[in-house]
Amino acid sequence: MSPIDKLFPYRRETDGFELFAFPHVAAGPTLFHSLREAAAPAGISVTGALLPGRGRRVREAPHRSIQSLLAEIEEAATRDDFAAFSGDYGLLGHCSGSLVAFEIARLLVRLPCANPQLLVVCSCRPPELVPDTGTSRLSREDMFARTAALGGMPDALLADRDFLDLLERPMRADWEVFDGYVHTDSPALPVPILTARGADDPTVPAAEQPLWKAQTRELFRSVELKTDHWMLSDEGSRALTHEISATLSAIRG
Repeated sequence: MSPIDKLFPYRRETDGFELFAFPHVAAGPTLFHSLREAAAPAGISVTGALLPGRGRRVREAPHRSIQSLLAEIEEAATRDDFAAFSGDYGLLGHCSGSLVAFEIARLLVRLPCANPQLLVVCSCRPPELVPDTGTSRLSREDMFARTAALGGMPDALLADRDFLDLLERPMRADWEVFDGYVHTDSPALPVPILTARGADDPTVPAAEQPLWKAQTRELFRSVELKTDHWMLSDEGSRALTHEISATLSAIRG
C-alpha cells in the first residue's frame, strides 16, 4: 500500500473532479458517505481521509499538532511523486477538518505539484478567530460530555465503554490539534474558496464568514445552507453538492 493509499484507503478511480475531504474531531471517512453519494452524479468524487488512530489505522499514534499532520501529508505526497495531486482536484473539510484542509492547501501550493482548484470550508470560523476551547485538557468524562453536547456524538455512544476506550485517544489528540492551532499570516492562496455554514449553527457566526475572503486571491463564495452545524446529512449534502458544482462552473467560466 502506498502512503497516499494509506491516507485515502477508499479512494476510487475517477475521470472527474476529486475532492479530498478531512473530517472533524475523531471522525473518519464514513462522515462523507452522504456527500460522496450526492456528489457522484455531478461528476465529483469525494475521497475521505483516514488519519492515524482510527479505523484500520487504530494502532498508529494520532497526530497531536497540525505540523505533525502536515508532515505526513508532505511525505506521502512526495513518495507518491505527487500523482494524487496532479489532476483536477480540490480540498474539503468539515469543522476542525476545515482548518486541516486549509493548511494542506497552503502546503500544496508550496510543493512541486498542481495547486488545488478549490478549497471548500464547511462549518468553520476563519483561522484567525479559532479559539483554544480547552477541551483537550479536560478529564475523559468531561471531554466526551462536551463533544456530545456539540452534537457530533450520539448520546447512546456514551454508554458504550468499549467504543469510548477506542475513541478517547484520537479524540483527545484531535482536540489538541484544534486547541493548539495558531494562525500565521502568509500570502493569500491562489486557490478559490467556498465557505458554507448552516443557518442554524450558533458556533459559526454568519458575520465572520466573509473574513475567509482574505485567504484567497481568486474567486470567493460564501453560502448558507438550511442545516445546523452538522451539514453532511443527506439533505445537507445535496445542497452542498449544488453549491460546489456552481462554484466549479464559475471557476471554469
